[in-house]
Amino acid sequence: MSRNLWFSAFVTAMLVSPFSVFAQEELRVVEPFQLQRLDTQTGGFQLRANGVTETLVQTNPEAAVLPALAERWETSADGLKWTFFLRPNVTFHDGTAMTPEAVAASFKALLPTGNLIKNAKVKDVSAGDGTVTFTLEQPFAPFLAYLLDPAVPVLAPSSFASSGELTAIVATGPYRIEKAELPQGLDLVRHDSYWGDVAKIERVRVDGIPNPETRVNIALAGEGDLVLEIPTTAVSRIDRSGETHIVRAPVPRVVMMLVNVKKPQFADVEIRRALSFAVDRQAIARTIMGNEDLAANQYFPPAMKGWHFEDFKPQTLNVAEANRILDELGWKPGADGIREKDGTRFAGMMRTFPQRAYLPVIAEALQAQLKAIGFDLSIQVGESSLIPEAQNDGTLELGLGIRTMIYQVPDPVARLTSDFATDEPSTDATGATGWKSEEMRAAVAAYNLTTDPEARLPLQREMAEILQNELPVIPITFTDEKYAVSERLEGFVADPVMQTRPLNHLSFKD
Repeated sequence: MSRNLWFSAFVTAMLVSPFSVFAQEELRVVEPFQLQRLDTQTGGFQLRANGVTETLVQTNPEAAVLPALAERWETSADGLKWTFFLRPNVTFHDGTAMTPEAVAASFKALLPTGNLIKNAKVKDVSAGDGTVTFTLEQPFAPFLAYLLDPAVPVLAPSSFASSGELTAIVATGPYRIEKAELPQGLDLVRHDSYWGDVAKIERVRVDGIPNPETRVNIALAGEGDLVLEIPTTAVSRIDRSGETHIVRAPVPRVVMMLVNVKKPQFADVEIRRALSFAVDRQAIARTIMGNEDLAANQYFPPAMKGWHFEDFKPQTLNVAEANRILDELGWKPGADGIREKDGTRFAGMMRTFPQRAYLPVIAEALQAQLKAIGFDLSIQVGESSLIPEAQNDGTLELGLGIRTMIYQVPDPVARLTSDFATDEPSTDATGATGWKSEEMRAAVAAYNLTTDPEARLPLQREMAEILQNELPVIPITFTDEKYAVSERLEGFVADPVMQTRPLNHLSFKD
């Protein structure tokens, strides 16, 4: 073949196949959420999960906090100063050295926009001789876990304009951003001077594909090496495809019904108990989630030791008891079978979103199940942002959302604080709506002052018990994560605490 003909054939092949010559050495990750902006506040988790950003500490599969960019740390006797001894010879993606001054400046710039670390009330960050010291306004025992807030990674000075505004993501992780095509995806390239295990695969393409069926088709066609959030209904199809296989991993996540307790039809805790008794969790877990053991009769899943309690009285299916409670409270069935009281119809609209394919299906199951106690449930499927908007303006009646307990910070108290122990507006589709508990707030405050893990256990039980008894949210099912993994890929191990995807440990089979 002549040189010109060979080149023409080569170009044609490249245009036809997304995984031709050069692409064979590119890892393609497909995830359900698109990166709308290249910032750490809204996109911090995706950036960390895909190996771009890091902070001073990291977690292991048991959610224990381990050294990362800091080799060790010390705490002052009064609990107000935390000093971190930085790992030497760490290089940013732009080739500059990670100095104490750069680390301190990064935290000072990003702390005001932090999502969860704001609860630690950091007063100052200062650089020392190979160290960075945080001064807190008050003792805060879980500070190490809060340092994993992905909104506040360690970034190079070149990430910021002279005004302090974040203009680029120049970090320390095993991959650096080569190109951002928002909201479609990111092109990443290996950081050859990485301080840890240098990535085996040179290039990564990360695509945000919200539509679950599109993600399934990508997996079936072998056009994705690691495809996240596979619907249960597609698992057997993918396993039979020969291109990919399914890896299932339990995750600390609950699907829950959000209830606006300021609405008269939900204000009484006994009404919320009746709603809970009407839910057939086993049927939902078995038919929709593909695993009956995922039925959630309390807020925390069994794997979360110290937070899940076998002796709690479970909220299980009992339609007769639900109807007895409603009869006793004076909610009378109308001619159409729907109850009402004092002119208030026993009804509500449930908002949910499609990015998690199982949510609209669970909503339809709840619609049928709640009708058995005379409740008229309508459903609206839309953008997930509509739920917190409705929570904040008071118009939400019901929502169906999810909560990953250690999604950003590997300590459940972070989520309990933002969901159930603050007056600040909600930023995502979770947490209490119109509900306030001084007992919960006191338990959270006591936990944050308690450094002894054994002394924390009674407080953990108290917080879990409050949620079980007062039902500001009604747990429906736990979930597992289903990944479609290419047959050409090896080394993938799911992170059970969902802090990262160790892409630098993956390789292609010979």
